[in-house]
Amino acid sequence: MGRLSRPRAFELLPWLPTVVGVVVLVGLLVFALVSLRPDDREPARPPAQADTPPFLAGPSVPDTPTSTPAVATPEATLNSPRRPTPSPSLSRAIETPARRPPAPAPDLTGRYRTVQTFDGGFIGEVLVTNSSNAGRKWTVRLRFPPTIGPMRTFWVESAPQATLKQEGEVFAFTGSVPVGARGSVALRFQFDRRNAVTTPLTCDVNGTACTALPAE
Repeated sequence: MGRLSRPRAFELLPWLPTVVGVVVLVGLLVFALVSLRPDDREPARPPAQADTPPFLAGPSVPDTPTSTPAVATPEATLNSPRRPTPSPSLSRAIETPARRPPAPAPDLTGRYRTVQTFDGGFIGEVLVTNSSNAGRKWTVRLRFPPTIGPMRTFWVESAPQATLKQEGEVFAFTGSVPVGARGSVALRFQFDRRNAVTTPLTCDVNGTACTALPAE
């Protein structure tokens, strides 16, 4: 058998660049695979954010939407009825009840007094006064307690006499002539009594209560 012939050096020269290129490509591929392995890569860091000072941090905004207050439109303002605002004087008039003017003073008034007392009786008087500028008719009504009575007599001082009408326990004396303007008449009467009482329970002139005078 003949011996195998070994390739000569000059015969390998044409393939040398190709072999070197392949070796370089294989080296680059291995380097790329090693450098791009997930285990060796560092995790990506989020971009650095500037620290917000505590005093600049705003209030947290809730995730849930909040209701937005309704804004009145010009149309709604024009169409909506306006309630009148009461003035202070009107409010005071509503809160404070209206005061009625005082009733005018009566034209005729009477004053009762005990003129004289004695054992078992007394003499009383009602002075009827007319404060108007015209004559006024008058009626005096008296009601005494049960300890007073019966009546003995009555008369009008220096004037025409009155008439008497007894209505139950009430003695009604009516003048026969009016009391003159700015004038007065004195009606007197004598009653029996069983104790010291000499004043009536009620006394009025034309419905106006008499005032009491001390006894003489």
